[in-house]
Amino acid sequence: MSEMLPPVPLRLDDQAAVEAVDYALHHLTSYRYAKPVTRNYGRAHVEPRATLYQRVLSHEVTVDPAPARLTAHTDFYGNSSTYLMVDQPHDHLEVHSRARVSVAERRYPTETMSRPFESCLPENWGPLMPAASIDFTQPSPRIRTSHAVREISAEVFTPQRPIGECLAHLTALIHTDFTYASGATTVTSTLEEVLSARHGVCQDFSHVGVAVARAAGLAARYVSGYLRTARSADGELSTQPDGGMIGSAASHAWLSVLVPGTGWVDIDPTNRTFVDQRFVTTAWGRDYTDVPPLKGIVVGPPGATSTLSVAVGVVPITPEN
Repeated sequence: MSEMLPPVPLRLDDQAAVEAVDYALHHLTSYRYAKPVTRNYGRAHVEPRATLYQRVLSHEVTVDPAPARLTAHTDFYGNSSTYLMVDQPHDHLEVHSRARVSVAERRYPTETMSRPFESCLPENWGPLMPAASIDFTQPSPRIRTSHAVREISAEVFTPQRPIGECLAHLTALIHTDFTYASGATTVTSTLEEVLSARHGVCQDFSHVGVAVARAAGLAARYVSGYLRTARSADGELSTQPDGGMIGSAASHAWLSVLVPGTGWVDIDPTNRTFVDQRFVTTAWGRDYTDVPPLKGIVVGPPGATSTLSVAVGVVPITPEN
């Protein structure tokens, strides 16, 4: 399988620096209710976060109908979220997140990415590693170790294999052995169901990758964010993929593995690639339950069913926009 592995983005001495890419981002979540509801309580993880490779130039959340309360919060893992409350009768809810971000190139040191994966186990972290990182080595609400997970982990993380090669293999294996099928799973689908059926979406593939890395003893976290989209001709919100990438119509997900001496290295099994300048990060956690784009409680009469639609646009900023 070595010839099929995605290339590890390594930092080369003679390589010219690549300019950062600035994006205009718009994420719209819309609910339509069959009957008017009286209250809406929600929490949204839609604000891009500042990272080593990403700067947040601006961000704003707006809600329709106008909320009685709209407050910001930072959680244990440093993610920004927005709490909202609408306390008037309404037949729809729209949450708009608009941002501008600057995304730099990701390149990793050859020396650290060539070390055996065993060097990345917690006992080799050293005293400067944040204590919270140990959370990402443990089982979490949606991610448990099983026989199927351990089998994949044993295939990928073989003794003394370089960590960069392990991550490339993990990315390629999930992309090859699992089928992307929109609608085949839901946010409540379990890891065991995904492993058995071998199909799912980006959230499912990320959970599989995190489980496999943790089974090897590594720290791995679930990452939520967006993919670059194609520019629409009429200037409206575009959800079309740019460059054949899968998962741009809504929020996207991938995983990140801790490599001491390098930091967190992000891989996207859905698109069989290491994460690069086409990705915008919003939040990370142990699994999806820590960072869903929007969750909440609705108070209303019986039969007030809802219809959900989501649209995401992430387009490079030009002098005209």
